[in-house]
Amino acid sequence: MSRDVVLRAGETVLATLLWVVLCVGSSALALTVPVYTSALVQALGVPASSGLPTADVVHLSGAVRALVADTEFDPLPVTWKGQPAFDAAASSHLHDVRSVISGARLATGSAALLLAAYVAACIGRRRFARLRAGMLAAAWALAGAVVLAAIAAFSDFEALFAFFHSLFFASGTWTFPADSLLVRLFPEPFWIASGACWAALVLLSAAVLTLVGRRFVRAREGMGASRTAENV
Repeated sequence: MSRDVVLRAGETVLATLLWVVLCVGSSALALTVPVYTSALVQALGVPASSGLPTADVVHLSGAVRALVADTEFDPLPVTWKGQPAFDAAASSHLHDVRSVISGARLATGSAALLLAAYVAACIGRRRFARLRAGMLAAAWALAGAVVLAAIAAFSDFEALFAFFHSLFFASGTWTFPADSLLVRLFPEPFWIASGACWAALVLLSAAVLTLVGRRFVRAREGMGASRTAENV
C-alpha cells in the first residue's frame, strides 16, 4: 500500500470523526435550549404525573436546565413550598452533567473550527473528492449509530439509559428514588422523547452531509467539463 493511499485514508478517517463529533454534539446541545425543556415537559403531561402545578414544573425544570447548560444560573432550592426539592446528591449529579455538557460544547466547537479550516483548504485546492469522502463516510456512520441506538432502545431502554450514564458518571451518583423531585420533573418518557429528537437531528445532519457531498461531486464534474470544453 502506497504512502499516498495511507495518507488519504487517514485524512478521510480524521475528517469523518470530526464530522461525527460536530453532528452528534450539535444535535445534543440543541436539546438544551430553554424552549425545548419547557415545551416537552408540558407536552408529556409532567405537571399531572408529578403532582405539581404547571407553573412550578416549568420553573423548576427550567432551573435544572439552566444549571447544566447556561453560563449563569441560580442555586437549586433544597425545599419547594415546604416539600423536599433538590438535595446534595441531586445537585452534585447535575453539576456532573454540567461538566459533561461543557466538554461536549468544547469538543463540538473545536470540531467546527477544525472543519471550517479543512473545508476552506479543500475548496481552495479543489480537493472535492476528499471532502466528499469524509462527508459521506460520516453520514453513513451517523445513520448506523442511530440505527444501533434505536435497536438498543427498543430492546431495553433502561439498559441503554444505564449504559449511557455509566460512560460519564460514577456508579451510584445518578440514580434517585422514583418520588424524588428530579425524577418527577424528568421521568422516563422525557428521556425517550429526547432520544428520539436527538436521533432525528442526527439523521437530518447525515442527510445534509450527503446532499452537500453530492453537490461537491457535481461541482467537480462541472469544472472537469468546463476544462474539457476549453481544451477543444
